[in-house]
Amino acid sequence: MSAEKTLMVEAAILYYEKKYTQQEIAQVMKLSRQTVSKLLNDAIHENVVEIKIHDPGQDCRELEQGLCEHFGLRNAVVCSVSGKDEMIRQMMTVKKAAEYLLPLIQDGNQKIAISWGRTLQAFIEELPRIHAGRNTVFPLFGATDSEKSCFLSNELARSFADKIGAEVKYAWFPYRPDQAEDCELLKKTSYYKKIHALWNHVDIAIVGIGNTTVLRLFEDVFGYRERSVDAVGDVATHLFTAEGRLIEPYSHALCASAENLKQARQTVAIACSSDGNNKIEAIIGALRTGLLDTLITDEHTARNVLEKK
Repeated sequence: MSAEKTLMVEAAILYYEKKYTQQEIAQVMKLSRQTVSKLLNDAIHENVVEIKIHDPGQDCRELEQGLCEHFGLRNAVVCSVSGKDEMIRQMMTVKKAAEYLLPLIQDGNQKIAISWGRTLQAFIEELPRIHAGRNTVFPLFGATDSEKSCFLSNELARSFADKIGAEVKYAWFPYRPDQAEDCELLKKTSYYKKIHALWNHVDIAIVGIGNTTVLRLFEDVFGYRERSVDAVGDVATHLFTAEGRLIEPYSHALCASAENLKQARQTVAIACSSDGNNKIEAIIGALRTGLLDTLITDEHTARNVLEKK
């Protein structure tokens, strides 16, 4: 190495690694400050020092590509976040979801099916009021007796339809009737048949990803059986294992089928991880089911998913 380059290396180490000022370097190396400045500039031009600027947008694009390649997604949308705070990450994720979905909604003539959960409720609250027209919104399953607003499927459908100026169709029947006979009778009603017809022709399905906390909350509703104990999460009430194996729903469940979700023109999941690892496990399991075309999440969640995949 030439004497000049040796000086460049020494000046660069003191400046970039040891955080000396140029004046301090001049004193240590017994050079003028102008010479030190020239050495540092030359170090960049001679590739002795390489300065890399990490663009958060580029980082997110790489995460999006990784999610699509590993899980076979059509689209992945990852938003940049400044930290790990769950509330901030959810806020940024639902903003990104609104940016992604609004152009599709504004096209009009869309049959839009919606699931439930805290993130979906936050997404609906984030949406601006628009009047796209000719859209129809409906839930992906019948009603439950939950008292939490984020788990009232008909109410979420109503709120969503109200925000985008769409027509709303309600599931005027329970998710899980008490008896098999009741289930068969409800399937013969006109209001079930209308919703069932919509489930067969979904343009956009918007879903959340539930974890084991949700499964415990709805243990009786989901009708747990021995084969359900391995479930790590749900998508629109469809349970799945960590490996992405779908678990057959309760025999009396009135909901859109897994095939309905797969055959939708686009099934979009909006999800970000909570502080516990079980949400990451649920997101990975959901991505392995083949039910989803698109995932909208934050970069912190995306990195954890790809690290633990």
